[in-house]
Amino acid sequence: MEIKFTPRKLEGSIKAMPSKSHAHRLLIAQKISQMQGQALEAGLEIPAFSDDIEATMNCLAQLDKNTPFLQCGESGSTLRFLLPVVMALKGSASFLGTGRLPDRPISPLKEEMELHGCSFQMGSYKNDDNFKEICSVRGRLMPGDYALPGNISSQFITGLLFALPLLDGESTLTLTTELESAGYVDMTLEVLRGFGLEILTEITEDGFLMYRVPGNQLYVEPAGLTLEGDWSNAAFWLAAGTLSGDVTVCGLNLNSCQRDREILDILIEMGARPEITTHEDGLSDIRSVACCLQGAEIDVSQIPDLAPVLAVLMSSAEGTSMIIHGERLRFKESNRMKSIYAMLYALEADISYGGDRLSFTGKAFLEGGHADSRNDHRIAMAVAVASCLCRGDVFLENPIAVTKSYPDFYNDFIDLGGELEYLWNQNSEKNLR
Repeated sequence: MEIKFTPRKLEGSIKAMPSKSHAHRLLIAQKISQMQGQALEAGLEIPAFSDDIEATMNCLAQLDKNTPFLQCGESGSTLRFLLPVVMALKGSASFLGTGRLPDRPISPLKEEMELHGCSFQMGSYKNDDNFKEICSVRGRLMPGDYALPGNISSQFITGLLFALPLLDGESTLTLTTELESAGYVDMTLEVLRGFGLEILTEITEDGFLMYRVPGNQLYVEPAGLTLEGDWSNAAFWLAAGTLSGDVTVCGLNLNSCQRDREILDILIEMGARPEITTHEDGLSDIRSVACCLQGAEIDVSQIPDLAPVLAVLMSSAEGTSMIIHGERLRFKESNRMKSIYAMLYALEADISYGGDRLSFTGKAFLEGGHADSRNDHRIAMAVAVASCLCRGDVFLENPIAVTKSYPDFYNDFIDLGGELEYLWNQNSEKNLR
């Protein structure tokens, strides 16, 4: 199936959708709290608002079984968070995934877990629903001294930080490199401390982070939990307003631990002037209005999910721009650096690609053409935003990738004045939603 976008300016207001990153963490903490008898009777209800969140909810329901069978879908967060959590609670479990997830790395988390009581058997089969077994694991996770690099996946670190308080004794988690995507770990620590967990942060002699975690702790669900609005997805609308239109995103927390809130600073650095209105509840509405952008060089090592939409902004910014330190983007739902390059090259942007960086010479307009999401939700959304810059129609292959994080993206696009047409065969409609 394809979607055809006819270039239009986007205008209007939209409520920020819930943060997927925050929801994963709250759901896990709530489930552990429930299993420990510390949950509130009327706690925060979190809806299943994306494929990834539905995967986490389904996997957590499996924890009521002696041998959980966890179908993680395409969600790297679900798999990597729950691997250590489940093995802190259960003696055996199986983990399955679809799409590219079975091929995404679980090392060096796997090796650390093997050093602390777990044995892995890597998967080799698919079931009738096309889920491929990633691994089956036996043995309870044991307390001790853990070590992980901080520049491979912050999701490994989050998974262990959730699991270590459950173990029968104190543990440490020492990073062996600088921490990338630090904002995601900050969010994890904020959630854990909100549930009453004690996690001490220290600096090693090498200058890296170490977390000291007492064992046998309880997750105590607090009253007044709220689910934050999502800065990662809001960035697409803020970019669309800046490129062509007038868009306001409502209900964002300027003090969020979500590092993707840096989209505001980047827009300002590139010459935009977003307008911010903060309300009594502490949440803010961000208005983004069309303007001429200037080139910039942006390091995405801490904000990898912003790379696709930043690339669209840079394709129209005056002068030259560069995205640097995108090494880890090759391990996303697609090899995201290559996907960004292929998508914008297809739309006739002036873009070049080399290793961990993308370079741009801005153009007032792109021409349009045929692009492929490569089943990557953020590439699909970036194509929709890029269509606002194009002279001609844009055709997007594999558009339903957006259901991974934002199933209503195209409806919201239309509500803001976007024009699109579904070009499907007889099997496509049932897969759209």
